[in-house]
Amino acid sequence: MSPALKINKTTINIVLNLLGSGLAIIGVIFVVARLQSYWQKAHIGFLPFSSWILIAVMAISYGMINLLLAVAWKDILRHFGISVKKKWAIKTYGISQLAKYIPGNIFHIAGRQAIAMAAGYPSKRVLKSNVYELVLIALAGSTSIFLIIPLILPTVSQFAGIILTALSIIVTFIVIKIFFSKQLSYAFLLQLLFLSISAIIFTFILTEISFKDPIQPSHYIYIFGTYTIAWLAGLVTPGAPAGVGIRELVIVFFLQSIIPESELLIAVVLGRFVTVIGDVIFYFYAHTLSNIKKDKSHEPVE
Repeated sequence: MSPALKINKTTINIVLNLLGSGLAIIGVIFVVARLQSYWQKAHIGFLPFSSWILIAVMAISYGMINLLLAVAWKDILRHFGISVKKKWAIKTYGISQLAKYIPGNIFHIAGRQAIAMAAGYPSKRVLKSNVYELVLIALAGSTSIFLIIPLILPTVSQFAGIILTALSIIVTFIVIKIFFSKQLSYAFLLQLLFLSISAIIFTFILTEISFKDPIQPSHYIYIFGTYTIAWLAGLVTPGAPAGVGIRELVIVFFLQSIIPESELLIAVVLGRFVTVIGDVIFYFYAHTLSNIKKDKSHEPVE
């Protein structure tokens, strides 16, 4: 390779790294603004200290389950013939993730693409992995729609909704594994696990602030399903940064008939607060990996 080409390639890599890091920094700025907005809207001074402990634990938990999404992306990359070390995938995913709070709802993907290209990975295959990630997590989230059908059609039993959800998960997993690859099927399960734990976290928060009437056991299934569908709605809505506003609207729309609206509004604000703090925790965890890594695992592995 001629010196001119080497210099050109080095310059491109520097620009791509700066682009990825720049989007992450802009994401941090938007996160700070979001947190300030949520705090002003919450009016949650009445919460006891024990509730704040729970919220802190939930935020840390949410930050850690982002690892599931990073590992799922690693599996998707593998489907396209790109083998990377787990630490590199986690670092890249975590550093770029905060850019999703920038209006447009695509900049975290752009940041991830830039970082991967700077590391020498094929741009087209990385782009395909990002598209497949969105499709897979949309499939994972859509399996929960059967859980909330009884809220729309009371003639459908909750048990039927649970059975249909289980069947849809099994069928989707088998179809992906047979017609695509086992790597994609594993990624689907990891994303499904992420969505499930996210819904459980929101359920804990809603239970904690339900002071008027205890939540009926049968309603937990509706809460679980509604949160998952709300997360999906926020994902696929163009221009909504991290689904802000969309997710909350869906939750209130479906659950206001079974949960007091005042409690729902507090829960959705606290839920968003938890997810933002969790994303920040994951971001700094990813930077920690970046600082301690001294090997060459950031390079393409064939």
